[in-house]
Amino acid sequence: MKHRHLSTLFIGLLTITLSILSVIHVEAAKDCHSGSFGYGYSNCEVVTSFNDTAEHTYNKAILYAQEREIVKGYDDGTFKPDNPVNRAEFTKIIVEALIGRNPTEFADTCFPDIEKDIWFSSYVCYAKEEGLIKGYPDGTFQPVNNINFVEVSKILTVAFRINHRDAEDGEDWFTPFVVALSDHHFIPGTVRVLWQPITRGEMAELIMRFKEEISTLPSLNACDFIPILCPGNALEGYGDRFIGNVDMKTVRQTWLDWYNTERRKLGLHDYVYNRELNRTAYLWSQEMADRNETNHKRVGQTEYYDYNMISDWFKNIGVEFENINTVTFTENIGWGPFVCEGSNCTLQLLDAIKSTFDMYMGEKDKEDRSHYNSVMNKYFNEVGLGIVLKNKKYYLTVHYGTRLQ
Repeated sequence: MKHRHLSTLFIGLLTITLSILSVIHVEAAKDCHSGSFGYGYSNCEVVTSFNDTAEHTYNKAILYAQEREIVKGYDDGTFKPDNPVNRAEFTKIIVEALIGRNPTEFADTCFPDIEKDIWFSSYVCYAKEEGLIKGYPDGTFQPVNNINFVEVSKILTVAFRINHRDAEDGEDWFTPFVVALSDHHFIPGTVRVLWQPITRGEMAELIMRFKEEISTLPSLNACDFIPILCPGNALEGYGDRFIGNVDMKTVRQTWLDWYNTERRKLGLHDYVYNRELNRTAYLWSQEMADRNETNHKRVGQTEYYDYNMISDWFKNIGVEFENINTVTFTENIGWGPFVCEGSNCTLQLLDAIKSTFDMYMGEKDKEDRSHYNSVMNKYFNEVGLGIVLKNKKYYLTVHYGTRLQ
């Protein structure tokens, strides 16, 4: 198994950089995550000099990066943590995080679309020399393109000398890097898809986790993004580890038993879980929780349920359904109050979501029975369940499909 290494000089500089970090801030970063559901430090009281990050998920990481002069804000005092980061900005920030300076000796241009002496040229050329970055197949660097998660995975893995395997036959080039981040518990919970543009806040979180080797915070798994890596247990789902003191396997099995018991009464085949649909269902539940509202409306959607826009939403995250007699998929949602502070809240959550299931079943003899019809649709074969707990509520999404293409 091969592992990439930087030059001896680079390693020395990196060691010096890491050795001067404050132990106090390291411990604060490790400890300040209790009480959240895995999305950073929303429950921590952290003082910040930026006027738009005090309530942000990654406030602690932003403060960490600011104190070490790895990141800077804007003239108006903001950090704009949800803004995307382009390739030039990210390269500059990573190089400064590693060696703590502008590598001016690399000031000459190294890509045809990088002008000599432009503000980021030395950083980009240094990163290319050290093997941190490569250009596109046409030889360009495209500095203004937003950098995405898979690109960041490679750069950080190589830059911080994280052991990783080579890509196996048939694998995408980025798979070993995503696996490496997953193995070290470095993937923040707000990363939703492989090609997602990384925000400034997520960038700060990633840098802090890498520099301090923090593996104690909740992290997504490579399996959440690359289904072929999944162990095959369809009762597991994306985001389950963020729910805390709930056994989601038990919840998911019980929900499926409720469904299949009712379907068998009508002579219908059983549903089976699909991990991809568990993931999409969780993503929509998270979206509803973030908005603090329960509906089907994707960005720009005006109708309550717009099939085409929801279909596009699925396609954008890599999910398409087989068309069987014009039937492909549908989505059911629900919510209700939920508070549990015990060591095991599985039964309490099941009691809570049973009200949503009963609501679906209660439509059987009503004129509008769209939820009931979804549960009983004879063309649907696969199902996914996603639950998010936030604001003393549960947000629940069920995705039903024919078969995934």
